[in-house]
Amino acid sequence: MRVGFDANPILGDRGGVGWHTYYLLRALVNLKEDLELIAYVPPGSLKGGAVPGWEHGSGFRWVEAGKMMMPWRGKLDRLDLFHGTNYKMRTVGRAGGLVTIYDLWLDRAPHYSRKLFGQRASHLRTRRTAWRARLVITISEYSAREIESLYGLPRDRIVVIPCGVSEEFRPTPDRRALAELARRLAVPTERFLLFVGGADPRKNHRTFLQAFARCAAGLPDHSVILVGDQLHQFGDMRETVRALGLDRRVVCAGIVPMADLRLLYSHADLFVFPSVYEGFGMPVLEAMACGAPVMTSSRTALPEVAGDAAVLVNPEDAEELADAMIRVLENSALRDTLRTKGFERVKQFTWERAAHQTMAVYRELCAKAQG
Repeated sequence: MRVGFDANPILGDRGGVGWHTYYLLRALVNLKEDLELIAYVPPGSLKGGAVPGWEHGSGFRWVEAGKMMMPWRGKLDRLDLFHGTNYKMRTVGRAGGLVTIYDLWLDRAPHYSRKLFGQRASHLRTRRTAWRARLVITISEYSAREIESLYGLPRDRIVVIPCGVSEEFRPTPDRRALAELARRLAVPTERFLLFVGGADPRKNHRTFLQAFARCAAGLPDHSVILVGDQLHQFGDMRETVRALGLDRRVVCAGIVPMADLRLLYSHADLFVFPSVYEGFGMPVLEAMACGAPVMTSSRTALPEVAGDAAVLVNPEDAEELADAMIRVLENSALRDTLRTKGFERVKQFTWERAAHQTMAVYRELCAKAQG
């Protein structure tokens, strides 16, 4: 079975889609099944025969192919199937193609689109791709309902394959390394709350900081660390911190290396992820895997991912969020319970499982094409 795989998202500064594509490709290769993978990347992407940052051997072929040539690659490379991993399906194989659609945030909130002419054309393109694909893969039941609702695609043409959690996310008890990191970031207190998501408006840093401003006086031993891009077209973390008078209590750390992120997750008194829209919400599981108590949104896919291992709150109610933060931070038994439940919860989400489920889809489509 020869499958073409869009590896473009692996390149550059990987966001959620890039890391999903990276971990899924690695897990598919590690299955060592009867699968011949061809991973397509743009011309000039390969250095020394592989994509920079790919550290897991080969087991498949990298192929450089420009956008203009991609429509013909299915026939040229005699593909059985093509998997578009990022909303696009640039070619097909003998059994057609499938596409992964993660969430429909910008279709729901087109006013946040950064595209020159808005979101409408992109919405129509992705909708056409979904209908052209043999199947659509998505990452949560919530996103499946969104695709069904906004694109009119029948539910039996949508397959839900949840994300996994990388083994890189694990408890890191090194207090000395934490102290060094805290010194570098100039964290004003030993105890802290952690927010990961950047200034993207859907990550909702403004409401989180408004909530902290409400309860900061009652939490004198705690500071806040914000991780992620500090500046977005529709938001500025530093400006929000200044406007709320939280300069001495909040650290804007920016994007941090994996080792630092793991330390922060591992030692946070509380990880708060009050996103207003998620197709999945990987930081919730990353935090749980490192042992952080988690508080997250009661909306979109987040309750589905968190299960009973997190405190759920209305992400747009600063008062409710503040009250919940105080309740968790003043209750060590509750934090311990959340940690224990979090460790159990993440066991349900592995990239090996996601790869096996993806392989089952590949086999099903190829078998149907054979008649």
